[in-house]
Amino acid sequence: MHTLSIKLADSVEEAPNYEKPEHLGANLLEAVVVQNGTEQGGATVDLVFCDEQGQKYVAMTTLTLLRNMVIAADARKQALDDAKNTHQGTQH
Repeated sequence: MHTLSIKLADSVEEAPNYEKPEHLGANLLEAVVVQNGTEQGGATVDLVFCDEQGQKYVAMTTLTLLRNMVIAADARKQALDDAKNTHQGTQH
């Protein structure tokens, strides 16, 4: 089983800075959802990218992994909103 580290940043300034030559950019061209893409019958998502030279790349992930990333982002946003509201409630 593979694990994936999900990093959450509160702002662009806190997010990693992806620069050449270590990180090269590519445009997302297409997402293909395959309903029975896993051996267990779960959905997979194929993300098709294209770089500046026209070379295409495919990254395959599961729908479950994408959902978990959204859940993590939503939970982080809720925690930030709660903290902001608590802080505002203490100021008079």
